[in-house]
Amino acid sequence: MKLIKYLQRFPKNPGLKTTLVAAVLATVSITATIVYLPWLIVSRHNIDKIISQVNDQFALGASKEVEQLFASTQSAQKLLQSSFSQSLINFSNLKEKEAFLVNVAQANPNFTWVQFGDANGDFFGARRISKDMIRFHFRDWNEENKITTKTVNTYELQNNKWVKTDSFQEEMNPPFYAPNRPWYKNAIKNPEKPAWTVYIYRSSNAPGMDGTVTVEKEGKTIGVIGVGIELKQLSEYLRQLREQKESEVFIINSKNELIASTDFNEVMPARTADRNAFQLEHLSDTKNPLLQYASKAISTNLVSISEAKSLQKYAYTDPKSKEKYYVSLTPIGYLDWVVVTVIPENSYLDEIKRNKEILLIAIVVFSLTTVGLAVFATDRLIARPILCVANVAGDIEEEKFELDKLNTIATRTDELGQLARVFKNMARQVYSREKKLKQQVRKLSIEIDREKRKKQVQEIVETDFFQNLVDRAKTLREKNQEKS
Repeated sequence: MKLIKYLQRFPKNPGLKTTLVAAVLATVSITATIVYLPWLIVSRHNIDKIISQVNDQFALGASKEVEQLFASTQSAQKLLQSSFSQSLINFSNLKEKEAFLVNVAQANPNFTWVQFGDANGDFFGARRISKDMIRFHFRDWNEENKITTKTVNTYELQNNKWVKTDSFQEEMNPPFYAPNRPWYKNAIKNPEKPAWTVYIYRSSNAPGMDGTVTVEKEGKTIGVIGVGIELKQLSEYLRQLREQKESEVFIINSKNELIASTDFNEVMPARTADRNAFQLEHLSDTKNPLLQYASKAISTNLVSISEAKSLQKYAYTDPKSKEKYYVSLTPIGYLDWVVVTVIPENSYLDEIKRNKEILLIAIVVFSLTTVGLAVFATDRLIARPILCVANVAGDIEEEKFELDKLNTIATRTDELGQLARVFKNMARQVYSREKKLKQQVRKLSIEIDREKRKKQVQEIVETDFFQNLVDRAKTLREKNQEKS
């Protein structure tokens, strides 16, 4: 009951100013909402499109880089294969073989190794240490003693000339036997056809890829030539491709093993049970959070890398942080490699949030300014004139005809001016009619009073009492006359 009594204190209908201000606020708010909401919806909708474009850029760049690596490797393979098979190189002359392989390594900055594994177990190859240093390795296998003697000659670039600066010899432990190496075995499986082997290089303990092919002479396999590329350069390329965005790009094979990654530390091999053996890092064993999210997205969606034939997109939401991550897989077209991108939604939402805040501030400032100007203009141009007319109408109701208050409004040429002029004319007519009516009422009142008095006199005269008085008065007059 108290609440009802309290609410009854307030007018049921708001005042004119309140109504106009509310109308202006509603109009500005609706306009701001119409501007803001579509922008927000479209901006969030475009995230998928932007991420797809970024993924396409990563996939295309990585594919081109890998294609270039494979193309240059295959060209070098053909050169080496023809040189050895056609006896363009004298196998009995170690210096000639050394000079040939060092020159091939010099001409191809992307190559880490240019090598030849002899069927008898020997190995010789040129390894690039840096752009200014190349080392030639000769590993002499002793079949009788099962030992390998390694000779290493170092060449450095000095004054645009390659100069031999160092040489040493040592026994290898464990021994090195060329036909036991993975790249040699893969080449032997399909003679005279290119074979590709990804494994951990013993010389650097880093992932590498060897493109190898057998060398046939007189129908007999005399060895395997190959070109080795450390995959670190592929990781470096992915890092340059990524630029500054908070994302990760990596390449995995069908076994979910890392081939290259923008986070190179994750590509470094993990030790096996054998302390001297290393294997490629498995995606699920990585420490990088974004790579872990990618691994979870792949396992959650039961993705088979070996069956990936086209672009596949997945979204993973971290159950703890509730943050969303976009994971895309694109086959490169070489071997079983797939480019995977992991892009946090927040990396693009942050920019949208900043733009949203700027837009909100602009809308608030615009709305407040517009509302202020609209309220001021509405009060001066509409509310006050209408209230003035209303006040004059109230005065007229109290019989106060102060029409001079409408003079300023009546000079306006708009509808309010017309209203004031019409109201003044109407008020004058009302005043004139009221004045005449009052005069007529006064005149009528006088006539009514006369008739009333006449009637009252007549009523008195016609009474028996008055007639008795008249008779008595007449008798008295007559007695007075007789006495006189």
